[in-house]
Amino acid sequence: MLMDYPICAKKPAIRKLHHCDIDEQAARLTGYDQSYQQISRGAFSGTFVSCDIDAELSLFFENTNQVLYQSATVPRDHYAVGLLMNTDKTLVFNCSPFTKGAAFILPPGAEMQGNSSPAMTICVIHVACALLQQALERQTRAGRHFSPEYIPYKMVTNTLDTRSLYSLLKGFLHGAAQEQLSFNSANQTTAFKNTLVETIGSLFVENPGSGLIKARDKHLRLFHHALDIIQDNLCEQLMVGNLCEELAVSRRTLEYIFIENIEMSPAKYIKVLRLNNIRREILSKECDNLGDIAAKWGIWHLGRFSQDYHRLFGELPSATKERVGRR
Repeated sequence: MLMDYPICAKKPAIRKLHHCDIDEQAARLTGYDQSYQQISRGAFSGTFVSCDIDAELSLFFENTNQVLYQSATVPRDHYAVGLLMNTDKTLVFNCSPFTKGAAFILPPGAEMQGNSSPAMTICVIHVACALLQQALERQTRAGRHFSPEYIPYKMVTNTLDTRSLYSLLKGFLHGAAQEQLSFNSANQTTAFKNTLVETIGSLFVENPGSGLIKARDKHLRLFHHALDIIQDNLCEQLMVGNLCEELAVSRRTLEYIFIENIEMSPAKYIKVLRLNNIRREILSKECDNLGDIAAKWGIWHLGRFSQDYHRLFGELPSATKERVGRR
């Protein structure tokens, strides 16, 4: 796990950053191999508040102004605990409805994917397995049986169950925003760390259901298989019909699975993914001819390409290239 400050620092550092590039924003959740694809229209703007309590515990608060498709993988030896602190709509997380106040826990190596929304604020807590084990041992007698599979993926949607965690994180975020939060002593840091980990442990121990929606497992596996095929063939003339044939599913089923997981059709997702990759290549300062770049990613109609690009990012591809050239 990469840290933004030395482990030997005397006290945790709270960092508040603003980004106008989705890849820079995604990279802030270090160690998760996170990627973003912009879906809604307009220029991107995002904020990221992070705090590395120590090598065992980190907090990340994120807010963006666009709808994004996000995917990531939890690092080894750590759990990812998330709480959706604010949103204006019901989102989808790992094929499950995700509403304000809902919390999830994901074990090491687990994948997470879903859509964000404008005005959404989410907190992700990065907690070491050993640290969570200590909390479980204090709260249950089954702690000695702890393994990375002891707590599988769970989603807790009852806000009465999550309110203690929500209140603790809301207070932390408010204190950081007002610059009133400080860890001036080791005792303060230890107290906050213990309270946060105990709250996490209580939340998921007291909600022992598996949290897995098995009826949707097949759809989730099929969705990820479709994403892999799209990624491997994005530079080709990939058609939805070819995708259905490869997956051995009907077009209606595939459309339903994409709407269920990402709230857009597979055809629209392919277009959006291509446009995001073209934008990344333009921003890399290595592109020469915009037509060649578009063709590389399977787009041949340049007039339509410029319109689609402008509709999604709020500027023409030529304007992006010109802006990069002025840097």
